[in-house]
Amino acid sequence: MHAIGNKIIGGFELLFLFGRGIRKFTGTRQEAVQSIAAPVLAYGAGFFIGDLYPPKGMEQGYGTAQIIGTMTAHFLLSFVLASLLVAALARQFGRGGQFLLYFSASNWTAVPLFIINLPLLILAERGIAPRATMDQVFTIMALYTYAVTGCIAYSALRVNWMLAGFIAIAVMFVNQELWHILYLIQGIPIPW
Repeated sequence: MHAIGNKIIGGFELLFLFGRGIRKFTGTRQEAVQSIAAPVLAYGAGFFIGDLYPPKGMEQGYGTAQIIGTMTAHFLLSFVLASLLVAALARQFGRGGQFLLYFSASNWTAVPLFIINLPLLILAERGIAPRATMDQVFTIMALYTYAVTGCIAYSALRVNWMLAGFIAIAVMFVNQELWHILYLIQGIPIPW
C-alpha cells in the first residue's frame, strides 16, 4: 500500500506541475503494466457516481448504452493511440528508454485528476450547475490536463519544453479527432 500511496503523491505533484513528482516512479515494465489499472479504475468510478453525464452533442436523443459505448470507445482508443504516439515520438527524439516512465506517471496521475474532478462531476451529473457552465469548466480542465501531459513529458522524457508542448498538443489532437471520428461513424452532428 505504501508504494501505491507514493505513486498517488507523485501523481498529485505532477498534476500541480511539480516535475519532482516523477521521482516517485521507476519506469520499469512491471510498474508500467500495473499503472494501467489507475486510469481504468478512475474511468469506471465515474459511472458509479450517479447519473450519466453525456458528452457534448449527445445530451438528448441518445440511449444510455450508446452514450456509454461512445465514451468507453473513446477512452480505450485514446489511451492506446495516445500511448503509441508518445512512444513513437519518444523513440524519434532518442528517448525511447524513458517512455515507460512517462507511461507510468501519466497513468497514475489519472487518480488525483479523478479526485479533483469528482466534485465537478457531482455538480454536473446532479444538474446542480447549468450544463453550459459545466461544459466550460470541463473544457478548462481538459486543457489543463494537456498542460500536465506536457509536464510529465518534460520530466519523464527529459526533452525541452517545446518538444514537451508538442507532445501535449499531439495527444490533444488524437483525443479530439477520435471524438470527431466516433461521432461521424454514428451520424452524430459534431457540436464543436
